[in-house]
Amino acid sequence: MNIGIYKPGQGYWVRVLTAIFAGALVLSGAAWAWKQTVQYRPPTPTWKLQLVTIEGTLSPGVQVDIYDMTDEGPVLMGTAVVDSFTKGQARTGEVEVSNIQLQGDRSLVEADQVVVEDIMGQDSPFSARVPAGTAFGIPAFEVIYVQAGIAGAVLLIGSLVTFIFVGAKRRTVDFLIATDGEMKKVNWSTRKEVQGSTVVVVIASFMLASGIFVVDYGFGAFFKLIGVLQT
Repeated sequence: MNIGIYKPGQGYWVRVLTAIFAGALVLSGAAWAWKQTVQYRPPTPTWKLQLVTIEGTLSPGVQVDIYDMTDEGPVLMGTAVVDSFTKGQARTGEVEVSNIQLQGDRSLVEADQVVVEDIMGQDSPFSARVPAGTAFGIPAFEVIYVQAGIAGAVLLIGSLVTFIFVGAKRRTVDFLIATDGEMKKVNWSTRKEVQGSTVVVVIASFMLASGIFVVDYGFGAFFKLIGVLQT
């Protein structure tokens, strides 16, 4: 199969209109893919936790244990490594963590308390609470990049397939050229003939509707007269 246009100039309008219709389908597919991929959630290797009731301080690279506070006491959820720590006023602050290792299907959204262990395995003085709803993941990339990539792939593949079947593939191009030739043999109605036919259709439809109305009204009056229908 040649890469260039096969038999350029032949079957022009049939090929152009086919390409336009195919392009509309490709654009619709790309728009649908764009809307669907907005639901995609990128991985969140880094999380930001808002901290309250802070005791002590943190340094980047320190491993933290993350606990879920329950009625029975703290339950270990997993571990993470501190990327950065910012201490605010009144024992508040925030911490960014990565290399997160959680047990089971737990989520950092459930995190309630953070405890640091030093390299000797002894608990450091640092501790803090993570209020509910203040832990959120930082996506590795924006969803719009996924949307643009998938929509662009649909456009690229659709355009390539359209070009192959409308411009380069001999079998389909010959079919379109033959279709164009057959269309030229069609005896198209003139403007005057179309106008006349339209008037005839409108008048016939009006007369048919009028006749049905008269017959319906007559039957209704007759059945009311003999007592079958009541007003």
